[in-house]
Amino acid sequence: MAKIPDKQGLFFELDGVVVHRARLTPDGEIPFLERALEALGRIDTRQFRLFVATSRQDIAFGDLKEREFTRFCELFLARMQAESIPIAKIYSCPYHPKGKGRFRKESVFRKPGPGIFKMAQQEFDLNLQRSWMIGHTTADMLAGQRAELGTILLRTGQAGGDGEFTVDPHFLEDDLWHAVARVNQFEYSLRV
Repeated sequence: MAKIPDKQGLFFELDGVVVHRARLTPDGEIPFLERALEALGRIDTRQFRLFVATSRQDIAFGDLKEREFTRFCELFLARMQAESIPIAKIYSCPYHPKGKGRFRKESVFRKPGPGIFKMAQQEFDLNLQRSWMIGHTTADMLAGQRAELGTILLRTGQAGGDGEFTVDPHFLEDDLWHAVARVNQFEYSLRV
């Protein structure tokens, strides 16, 4: 009988969850949302591996250059390392079926597809049913639900107001700070 993995993942979108937008400010800074950095620091990284799960429609439609996003990710990871917040991997999908040029194509990794989570499951031996997705769009929530993760919709960013899909997240929280508190409370209740 196969052993069920016990490793947990905590996935989060960048835009509207951790940062205003995944673009550097004119002075080269990362535009963190209020208390987002502190919230990430409150996650027990002995229990959870941390992952960015982002669909980059802005790249697909030419609103953001791929190299600009790569630079953003490099600085983001450096800042996370400086804050002792270990990000296991950034999963991003720059494709869209209506995108431009080489970015115009379907991809199982574009949310609301569950491909990002399935890839992480294979690469990191995760138990997705004990993992979480924190996002701000209905696509974030539907992708998490399709992969059988716990889902937390934030009132920051689009706050689910994109109206793209009908979803019923497990929890609705004001921001990343409250979402992390919810995850910690939920996990603690399972151990008591």
